[in-house]
Amino acid sequence: MHRYLHTLGLVLLTACCFEATAQTLTIRDKVTQLPLEGATLYADTLGGNAFAVTDTRGRVDITPFKNRGTITVAHLGHRSVRTTAAALAGGTLLMEQQAFDLNELVISASRFQERRRDVPERIDVLARRDIGFLDQQTTPDILQNSGALYVQRSQMGGGSPVIRGFEASRVLLVVDGVRMNNAIYRAGHLQDLMTVDQNAIERIEVINGPGSVVYGSDALGGVVHLITRSPRFADSSGVVVAGGATLRTSTANQEKTASATVELRGRRLASLTSITASAFGDLRMGATRDPFVGDWGLKPFVVHTVNGTDTAVANADANVQDPSGYKQVDVLQKLRFRSGAHTIHSLNAQLSTSTDVPRYDRLGEYSVDSTGAYLPAQAEWYYGPQQRALLAYTLELERTHCIYSKARITPSYQHIEQSRHNRGFGSSRLNHRTETVNVLGLSADFEKRIGKHELRYGAEYYANTVASEAQREDIHSGAISYLGTRYANGGSTMNTLAAYLSHTFEVNEHFIVSEGLRFSQVELESRFNDEQDFQFLNGTYTQRNSAVNWRVGGVYMPGHDWRFTALASTGFRAPNVDDMGKVFDSTPGTVIVPNTGLKPETTTNFELGLSKTIDGRFTIDVSAFHTLYANALIVGNHTVNGSDSIDYDGTLSKVTALTNAREATIQGAQGQVIVVLDPHFTLRSSLTFTTGRVHASADAPERALDHIPPVYGRTSLEWRAKKVRAECYLLYNGWKRLGDYDLSDGSEDNIQYATVKGTPAWQTVNVRASYAFTPMFSVQAGLENIMDTYYRTFASGVSAPGRNFVVSARVQW
Repeated sequence: MHRYLHTLGLVLLTACCFEATAQTLTIRDKVTQLPLEGATLYADTLGGNAFAVTDTRGRVDITPFKNRGTITVAHLGHRSVRTTAAALAGGTLLMEQQAFDLNELVISASRFQERRRDVPERIDVLARRDIGFLDQQTTPDILQNSGALYVQRSQMGGGSPVIRGFEASRVLLVVDGVRMNNAIYRAGHLQDLMTVDQNAIERIEVINGPGSVVYGSDALGGVVHLITRSPRFADSSGVVVAGGATLRTSTANQEKTASATVELRGRRLASLTSITASAFGDLRMGATRDPFVGDWGLKPFVVHTVNGTDTAVANADANVQDPSGYKQVDVLQKLRFRSGAHTIHSLNAQLSTSTDVPRYDRLGEYSVDSTGAYLPAQAEWYYGPQQRALLAYTLELERTHCIYSKARITPSYQHIEQSRHNRGFGSSRLNHRTETVNVLGLSADFEKRIGKHELRYGAEYYANTVASEAQREDIHSGAISYLGTRYANGGSTMNTLAAYLSHTFEVNEHFIVSEGLRFSQVELESRFNDEQDFQFLNGTYTQRNSAVNWRVGGVYMPGHDWRFTALASTGFRAPNVDDMGKVFDSTPGTVIVPNTGLKPETTTNFELGLSKTIDGRFTIDVSAFHTLYANALIVGNHTVNGSDSIDYDGTLSKVTALTNAREATIQGAQGQVIVVLDPHFTLRSSLTFTTGRVHASADAPERALDHIPPVYGRTSLEWRAKKVRAECYLLYNGWKRLGDYDLSDGSEDNIQYATVKGTPAWQTVNVRASYAFTPMFSVQAGLENIMDTYYRTFASGVSAPGRNFVVSARVQW
């Protein structure tokens, strides 16, 4: 017994000595107090070098660094720290975020990680910490308030990004490597970006300019790549439970949002579940109005329907955009399984659904009769629940002696359902149109590094199936009758097959060149079987389009923190089901009918960029581009059965159709300046300018191209200290004069929602601040549009929020 006690004592003494000898350091972000995973510690002395990396909790054993002299601590996005083991004896190191980091890793340019400094494309990155600090209601709000791009809205439950004068189906949305753009993405304004939960996003990468070599059709203006959060593996045996929750409320539309995340980390199996539920009331616009705009944008009436009878009554507050509210729920579930040292399996399930979403732009249209009574154009106009489901499996492989170093293979399935419901004021006919899209996808991407050369290649296949249904309901009797469908009522399919190859060569530490090539083929088939209505088309119509896209770029870094870029690239967009076979009223009084003779749109883009950092405190980053836009799809005059006007949904409407009749040029510049005034204050300012013109032809003069936003920008002064981050910022837009609008029939510039001189310039003053009480608990408050300025962004049919007070509370563990 005595011998056993003696042995136990030796064990305990040894453990105590080890505990006293071993030193664990925790590295955290100075502002958020959150642990920094993947921070590296490095010491190089005559006695050899030492290297270590922090785990998922930001912890690392620094015992090997004892008596090693100077230690360098580095983490992407943070300022490097040079220190000693003795100085780290306190057990915690706080690292400051870096204002501008070209060493940041991006994946959107090539589908694999590479340093942003090595990529000639202009890529704007929004990291999770910035998304959290922006603290916006939706993903489109995040992008607009960041200043990264321009966003158009037709209703509160929407948001259509614009990149370099391209919008909607000409901008590619990608989530976790899977294309969101499908066969019915339209050339007008979209709301699909709303279906990606901003609370589940790890980072957003925005590629400015054509991305067709890597991503194929639709990436004319650029790519918005949304990368959602993934579970992490544990560093030791057992299961680690992590997660967080957010509660937010704001006053402009009585928003209430609750979000929760639970993460289970094992050494081989990890899971992440995220759920967000939001409720938005009717949006209140700003009340401080420029005398020039008068009553522009006010909502003076509300439609009440009692026993099937519509009545327009005075709005109790004309600054409240009634109706515009809705509710939404988003769910993300990810599983990761490590079956070997170099093999990971991932399962990604996403679901987004909403209540009915009022289409406010149409509900705000009205006239006044001789007695001064309001005559609304619509009694009802709403989108049915916006539903998006994604299920994707990803196999990640790493090999040393193989034709690839890394591989990523992803089969995916998407189900999208959209519906439109409208009824004219005083009418008993409620129209219902529903579209269902199923998309099967398979992508395979490979990377091979050979010395200074990096090869990336892959192939993808997407198959879209579209079903379109319609019916008319009598709200009095409930009787159902015929209604023409939005798309081919016999169904449509669109199949895409493509392969690509890109190459990057690091000539030396100063010069990097890259090239890429892609072949795409798109097959489209629509079956029309309309025995009633106008019989715009009957029978089966097919299209087969192919394209070869290329890019050549270079990055030159001569030293002294200079960086120069040059890029030439092409873009491609094949007509889809929406382009070829759509029937809809783009604006009241104008109807678009099918046209099966469309050709692909193409772009040829040239751009130059430079950046310069002085003493790590002043950075200027600018780029300019010139894009030749061929076979641009624009709306032109058309006829049906020899007639240039038809009765469509009870309105005499001019007949138009999409055509490839014209060519255009788009050019512009983007720039930002970052000034680190001192360790606490940072000044940032960005500005984007774009112009676009459709070339003159034999039968038409030169005119403005639609979708071109006015000059826009963002300027902010940020203060950071331990546990605190605060910012005062301005958002601003220049004038969009009437002469810069596309005034043709079917234009998406929405001149009907502007003033007689266009869309006025505007600016808002905003402040926000966050405070981390502990690493687990933080609060944030903000006051947006402090002056309660009334404004409406260009081409939007809903006015922007007025003064908005936002409060959020976050718990993380």
